[in-house]
Amino acid sequence: MESMTFRKRARPRTAFTLVETIVTLGLLAVLAAFVVPTVVQKAGAGDPVKVVSDLSSVRTALETFQTDVGGVPNQLRMLIEQPTVANHFIDSITVLKQGNAVAWNGPYLNAEIGALPQDSLGTGFRSYIYNAVARFDATNNAAEFYVIPGSGTGGTFDQTKTLFAAVTVNGLTTRQAQLINRLIDGDDDTDVLVGPNAGANTQGRFRYDVPNANAVVVAYYLASPMSK
Repeated sequence: MESMTFRKRARPRTAFTLVETIVTLGLLAVLAAFVVPTVVQKAGAGDPVKVVSDLSSVRTALETFQTDVGGVPNQLRMLIEQPTVANHFIDSITVLKQGNAVAWNGPYLNAEIGALPQDSLGTGFRSYIYNAVARFDATNNAAEFYVIPGSGTGGTFDQTKTLFAAVTVNGLTTRQAQLINRLIDGDDDTDVLVGPNAGANTQGRFRYDVPNANAVVVAYYLASPMSK
């Protein structure tokens, strides 16, 4: 009878050895050191684009609202929720008539006015677009706000000047404002105080305070020109 050789089956491995585990963790740590900063940087790079996109949406919404309703709203909320005859146009004196309110064909803005500072819209860089819509004199960089009747400050504007319906963006640093300014107005110089684009922060559609290192600035976006 032919002899048979029995081979012992190898037992399947059920776990990594300690050395293999240490090597794997080391490789993951090295990989993370390269990948994580890149991902974070790319995520942050989308913030200025987000702000510009949101401001562009506000501009389109204001212009469409004005065409439909016959005036500029004094609050962004009126672009999202249908106004009533209790609401006012940007001068905060002229109320919407029934015909104006019925002509509303929104929502014109796909957003929410949340429980943020001053009941605002959140945007990139964790900054905010305020709910209030202002009249902005592009000639002398002055803004006049009306939120409710009788609350306006800054005096009466010269209607012969170039006036815009504008919104305010707060919570931006100077550097962040410069990035947005570059995208909106095409100003490439990051030092707008002394470079070839000196004064760029007070020109164009996007304007903000005098730069001061990384200080937080108040920025204005001149969304829609107002008829004289």
